[in-house]
Amino acid sequence: MDDEATLRSLKDQAIAATRDRDHDFYRGYLADDAIAILPAGVFDKAAVVAALGAAQVPFQSSAITDTQVMLLGADAGVVTYRATLPTGVVLVTTVYARRDGRWQGVLYQQTPLAVGT
Repeated sequence: MDDEATLRSLKDQAIAATRDRDHDFYRGYLADDAIAILPAGVFDKAAVVAALGAAQVPFQSSAITDTQVMLLGADAGVVTYRATLPTGVVLVTTVYARRDGRWQGVLYQQTPLAVGT
C-alpha cells in the first residue's frame, strides 16, 4: 500500500475506533506527544483516549465527505475531510508523522462550519 492509501486507511480506522470506543487502537495510533484541538479545548493523548469512554463522545461522525490527502515529504502527511457530527458540521485536519517506520497521528484539529455553509 502506498503512503497516500495508508493515510486514508488510518483515517478510516480512526473513525471506526472512535465509534467503537477502541482505546487500544488510539494508544497505538496517536504519538505520545499528539494533541487534539477541538471546539471544547486542546487535549493531549491521554485526554483523547480517556474521552473515548465518555457517554457522549463529542467527535463521533455520521458522515464523512471530501477526504483529501497531502504528503509533505517522506515522513509527514495531512488528511482533511468534512465530518457531520451530532453538534454540526466540522472540517477536520489530521497531521501524521512516520516515526520508527510507522505512521502516527500527531495533530488533530476541528473547525466548526457556520450554519448554512
